[in-house]
Amino acid sequence: MPDRPLEYDVVVLGAGPGGLIAADTCARAGLRTVVVEKKKEIGSRIRTSGATYIRAMREFGVPESLYHRVDEVRFLSPGNEARFGNLDDGIAVLDVRGLLQHLAVRAADGGAELRPGTRALDALREGGSVSGIICRPPDGRKVELRAPVTIDATGIAGVLARRVLGHDGFTRCGSGLEYDLHAPGWPPGEFVLIVGGADAPTGYGWIFPWGDRRVRAGVGVTIPDGRDADLSVLLDRLLHDPRFDGRLDSAAPLEVHKGLIPAEPFPVAPCADGLLAIGDAAGQASALAGEGIRYAMKMGRLAGEATVAALASGDPSAAMLGRAHEEWETQEGRNMRVAMEFNRRMVGFSDTRWDEAIGLLGRMSDKQFLQFLRTDFTAGFFAGLIARNPGLAGRSLIRLALKMLK
Repeated sequence: MPDRPLEYDVVVLGAGPGGLIAADTCARAGLRTVVVEKKKEIGSRIRTSGATYIRAMREFGVPESLYHRVDEVRFLSPGNEARFGNLDDGIAVLDVRGLLQHLAVRAADGGAELRPGTRALDALREGGSVSGIICRPPDGRKVELRAPVTIDATGIAGVLARRVLGHDGFTRCGSGLEYDLHAPGWPPGEFVLIVGGADAPTGYGWIFPWGDRRVRAGVGVTIPDGRDADLSVLLDRLLHDPRFDGRLDSAAPLEVHKGLIPAEPFPVAPCADGLLAIGDAAGQASALAGEGIRYAMKMGRLAGEATVAALASGDPSAAMLGRAHEEWETQEGRNMRVAMEFNRRMVGFSDTRWDEAIGLLGRMSDKQFLQFLRTDFTAGFFAGLIARNPGLAGRSLIRLALKMLK
């Protein structure tokens, strides 16, 4: 039998970026908030390359010491290359562990209780509503954490989303393998993306410096499209790519990272009475670049604000909590759908088609390219591309994107 229930206002599952921002938002509004994290150390096992945008990190008050600004982006295909300068608020690579522990400390300072090493087992339910969770802390007991709102921020696993919302799991995902390397020969300002059938079929490869002679080098593919790809073989090929002039030949791997990210829309409503799914658990990642951290942070804030409003009104229903997703749809819905369509088309690109695409990308200004990679799509953005390159007006992807943005 579980021990005596513990009472809270909000239970947050998952101490990732979305869960910690949500917890911080709720706790600072005076809600009794607890964060449940199955891993014994917040910030460990890293499952992401950490590429992000300085503008978003500034918005969330992340210290500059926790991200590394790059100077140049190289985008390589089998027979072509495009180069872009970074901007002041452009691309950076995060100290992921440092970021998560910073957010955890911030949430704790705001009044949230942190429970690492604690596994959520099931949802508690009362009258059809989720009323908290049953969990197992490090000592092996079963404990009930009761709360009128539970936020599922458990990433692609979607621990409660699957149990409560009838979600069977994502069938289309990005799957990645990465080495975190000591790489003194790699230029600290050079950020590289690689595409092509031999390098990353249905996906892309990357080399991301993140300071102090450290580099994250990885390969990701889209499954099931690229299910037959051997990521270990692809990553070894990337490390010895002759286009890098041997700068990674003596690099020493210090960590291995593996992870999945959703690459399809969430198939059911992402909330129920007393429950809100956010971030990767709700499919809120860019299928264009496989990026999820800043989206999870944004959704964490929206979820926290919706939870505060719902509890203030005494109505933690799906309708009230779902206002977070309504706002997300307003801010990011069209961007996510356009990114998804780009992804679905690009997984089938031949090397010739990639060479052509990199040639077209190379005609973008630095600002346009960074906006494209950031999945920040507007009709004005595509109009600007066409004004700069009139030949793009006839491209099927451009026409499709403009149609989707209407």
